[in-house]
This record gives sequence, C-alpha cells and structure tokens, in this order.
Amino acid sequence: MEHRSYMISQGGGVKSVSILILVFFFSTFSPLVLSDTPSSLDTYEVEIIEPEVVEIIPHDPHAFTQGLLIHNSKIYESTGLYGESSLRIINISTGEVEKIVNLTDEYFAEGIAIVNNSLIQLTWKENIGFLYNSSSLEIIGDFTYEGEGWGICSTANNNLWFSDGSFQISQKSSENFSISNDFLTIKYNNSPINRLNELECPFENSLIYANIWLEDRIVSISQSTGDVCFEYDFTNIRLEYENENSRELNGIAYDESSSLFLITGKNWSNYYLVDFNRSFQDCQIIEEVVVENNPSYLQYIVIIAVAIILMPFSWPTFVLVFYKLLRRQTQHPPPSGTTEKEREE
Repeated sequence: MEHRSYMISQGGGVKSVSILILVFFFSTFSPLVLSDTPSSLDTYEVEIIEPEVVEIIPHDPHAFTQGLLIHNSKIYESTGLYGESSLRIINISTGEVEKIVNLTDEYFAEGIAIVNNSLIQLTWKENIGFLYNSSSLEIIGDFTYEGEGWGICSTANNNLWFSDGSFQISQKSSENFSISNDFLTIKYNNSPINRLNELECPFENSLIYANIWLEDRIVSISQSTGDVCFEYDFTNIRLEYENENSRELNGIAYDESSSLFLITGKNWSNYYLVDFNRSFQDCQIIEEVVVENNPSYLQYIVIIAVAIILMPFSWPTFVLVFYKLLRRQTQHPPPSGTTEKEREE
C-alpha cells in the first residue's frame, strides 16, 4: 500500500511539472509570437508652395544644367550631354562665365558638391567622379562608384548623399566614395517617389532638397525619415519667364549669405533667386495611423511545433490519468456497509 501511494504521488509530481512547463511556455512566448499590439505610423502633410522670385540673373541657354551650387560667392555649374559636358565658375551678379573646363566626349557630367574646399563632379554611366581644385578647376583626382551618378550633396559632417534616379538615395563617406553607409527611401505621403535628381543639403538644417527629373518641382526631405516635407512648384515661373526651348527644372543651390535658393533648369535663360518661405521647417505630423500586427500562419506553426516538442514531458501524465480511469472502470466497488478493515483483509 505504501509503495502504491508512492507511485501515485510520483505521477502527480510529473503531472504538475508538465503542466507548469506548458503554462510557462504559452504564457511567456505566445504574447511575443502572436502579438496583436498595434503600432503607429506617422503621416506627413506635404504642403505645396509656389516660391517667390526675388532676383533674376542671366543664364547661358545652351547650358544643359545637371548640377548647381554656390561657394565663396560664386556659382558653380555642371553641364551634361556627351560632347558638351563642362564645369563652370559663374559670376553670381551678372551670370557671366568666368572659368570653364570641358570634359572629354566619353563623359556625361552630372551633379556637383563641395567637400573640404574640393569640388566633386559625378558622371552619368561612366562610374567615375572627378575631384577639382575649387579655385582653378584643375583636376586633382578621381574615384569610382557603383551605379549611375545623378545628384550629389555634402552635409555638415562631410558625408555625401548620392542619387541615381530611383526612389532611394545613398550616403557615402567623402573618404571612400565606393562604400554606402546608409540608404534612405524617399516617400511622398508614405509612397516612394521616383526619379530623384539634383540634390542640395544646406548646412543650416537637416533637410535634403531634390529636383524631380522631367518635372518643374523640388521637394524637401527629412534626413531622418525620408519623408517629403514640402513641395515647391516652379511651373508658373517657367511659363512666365522661360521660352519654349527650355527643358525641365534641374539645378538648386542654397545661398548662405541671403538664406535664399538659386534655381535654374536645362537650357533655361535665367537663374532665379527665390524665397522658399517655410523652407527650414521639418515635416509636420498630421495623423497617427494605427497598424494592426495580425499573427501570420508562420507564427501559428512556430507555436504548434514547440508544443509538439514539449509534449513528451506531458506523456507520463496522460498515461497515468488513462490508467487510473481504466482501473476505476474495471474495479468492482465494495459491498455496501463494508468497513475499511474488511477491505484490507
């Protein structure tokens, strides 16, 4: 009798341990795997602004503008097309070309940027960039990179943002142009926006300004999220001031001395010094979108698989319970009125 009691007690211990293991697993891991806690997604309101023209400066209408910047009170311009690509220094008051360097015919010049007083110029499909002395425009070096070169701008910490015509821009170190430190997906109202072209990164804020290929608009972008904050529409400015031979807007440079932007386009007859108005405001959150994280079939499979692995720990309990139930069904009950002592005898 004592031995039998010991067996039952041992079975009860196995049962308790099995139940505790299963309870611990499901209480601990089920909320993690099958979490339905909603997450939030910030949505930004893209305000469309028509910039105000402050000053008009003559521009060479034969210049197929691909890059633009202002440095030391001079305009630097990169022009494209095979056989016509160049790098220029231009008088910011008169628009007169003061110095020009022509690229050889195999190169299609693209965007430009300044880093440590050196000028960087990209090429379209040639996978090579050139380094120039910013005063003499003498070539002082070159570098290679993967993919197409479209736009480029430098940040306050001397990192560079590259565009390639897609909806992503890549960040690279000025010490090693071939290594991408980060990629930023650009989103307009949470949808990727393609054809990002010429770039500008004013040191005074954390926004990136980008031309959109084939369109007369510029967007400002949050460097932290990739969201478009503002859109600047130049459609009416082009219709009012430019001739029918002009092509799309493609050139943006920030002027620190006036806090204004200089813009132009391919084969435009003028540069325009414009006021972007709320240009340095960051994106404005207009609503918080709740996203339900519903569990997937894979998550259910994980739960079932782990439960099966743990099942052997509960088998002794199931066997013991089944045995006790079966024994009760086959064991005859004692006659009515039989004492405990009589049953033992």
